[in-house]
Amino acid sequence: MKHAILLTSLLITVLLSSCASNTNPQPRQACAHAPAGQYCVQSGDTLTRLSQRFSVSVTDLKRWNQLSSETIHVGDKLLIREPFNNRKISVGNNKHSVNAFRLQMPVDGKIIIPYSNQNKGIDIAANRGEFVHAASDGVVIYSGNNIAQYGKMVLLRHSATTITAYANNENILVPMNARVKAGQIIAEVGSSGRRDGKTALHFELRVNGKPTNPMNYFR
Repeated sequence: MKHAILLTSLLITVLLSSCASNTNPQPRQACAHAPAGQYCVQSGDTLTRLSQRFSVSVTDLKRWNQLSSETIHVGDKLLIREPFNNRKISVGNNKHSVNAFRLQMPVDGKIIIPYSNQNKGIDIAANRGEFVHAASDGVVIYSGNNIAQYGKMVLLRHSATTITAYANNENILVPMNARVKAGQIIAEVGSSGRRDGKTALHFELRVNGKPTNPMNYFR
C-alpha cells in the first residue's frame, strides 16, 4: 500500500503549512518547521489556547520556554512536552517501562487487515453507517477527502507527538479544530477510497511521525 507515503505527506502539509512568516513592519524570523516536541506559533495562538489544545498548563508552557509573560509571537518555536498521561513511566528498577498512553477501539467490528510494514495501520470491518469514535481525547487537525486511497478521513492530534487517523468513512461528523473526547462520535463507517470495496475503517497511529502498531495501545 501507499498509505505510509500518502499520509506522511498529508501530515507534513497539515502540521507545517501554518508556520508562515509574520508580516508586521518589523518581521520576526518564523520557524520553517518544528521538530518533535516543539510547535510553531500561528496567528491567533495564545498560551491559553495552546494549553487547551495540548492538554498542558499555561504555567508549564511558560516554565518550559522560560517565558516571563504570556506574550508569544507568530513564528516563535515553543517546547511542548507531552502531558503526564501520555508519557512513558518507569516500573520497578528502571529496567522496564510501560507506555501509559492508551487508546480505545474506534469502532465495534472485526479486524480484517492487521498492522504491517505495508498497511501501517489496521482495517476494521463494520456495517456501513456504524459510528466511528475518537480513540482518545484530541483536536481535529484534518477533516476532508483530499487523498484518494484514504477517502473521507479525520486526523486527531492527541499530544505534540501523537496523532491518529480514521479513513475510508461514509460521513465525517466533526469540523476542523474541534476538540473531542475519547469515545466521542467523529464519523460513520463507509468504503470511500477503498480499492477492495469493503466497508471498513482504516485506523492509524503515528508517534513522532512514525507509524506505530495501535494494538499495543488499546485498553
